[in-house]
Amino acid sequence: MVTLLLAGPAARPPERIVVVSIDALHPAALTPATMPNLARLARLGRVTLDGHSTSPPKTLIAHTAMLTGLTPAQSGKRDNGWEEGDPTVAFPTVLDDARAAGYRTAFFYSKEKLGYLVTKGVDVHALAPDDAIQRGRAFLAAPGLAFLVLHVSGLEQVGTESGWLTRPYLVRATEIDRELAPLVAELERRASYFLVITSDHGGHEREHGTEHPEDRRLPLVIRSDWTRLPDLQGRAYEITGLRAILAPVFIGDRR
Repeated sequence: MVTLLLAGPAARPPERIVVVSIDALHPAALTPATMPNLARLARLGRVTLDGHSTSPPKTLIAHTAMLTGLTPAQSGKRDNGWEEGDPTVAFPTVLDDARAAGYRTAFFYSKEKLGYLVTKGVDVHALAPDDAIQRGRAFLAAPGLAFLVLHVSGLEQVGTESGWLTRPYLVRATEIDRELAPLVAELERRASYFLVITSDHGGHEREHGTEHPEDRRLPLVIRSDWTRLPDLQGRAYEITGLRAILAPVFIGDRR
């Protein structure tokens, strides 16, 4: 169970809250040698490498659980497909929570199927396989409270072609780490931020989406200058827990 640690006199809602889901990121890739930028965030913030995805651990099923806080059995989302024109998610997501708390919201994603998760609580959204990070940075540059969910792909394709945690996979992980560095630097420079780095699933050999335990593994990293941070050290994390972690962050201490 993840609990909150108090580390200051009052916790006001951060101005920038960002969730980055790096598709197919196995926690074993999150090392200083491979992903120095994100490893630094883990060292300075809170981290658990004992995260668990859905069953089965597939992109849309897992992201639905991540953003709604519901298991596949609870949400009814047991398939991994969606196309434009199909019904979208019937339950509120963390983006709806943010919108209700007064945040502008954005969702940029690299796979069309994730359009399933676009609700009325999303102010700005786009299928952005090539420029999701750039769109996210532009969104965060505007004044006012901002909440961003950013989906970054690339590792799943390399894992399927070459294998999870092989040299090509780790090279691509390093590239993603480098691509995210400017966004991270801008958050830290502006201050008043809450940043989450996570994933939807892992993989093994050239496989993913199975019941193999490595397929369900994922990391959770939180870095923030906020005065309340979750206690993650040595704790297991279920992908459905993200919405509960963010709930008190939206509220803060408004006295």
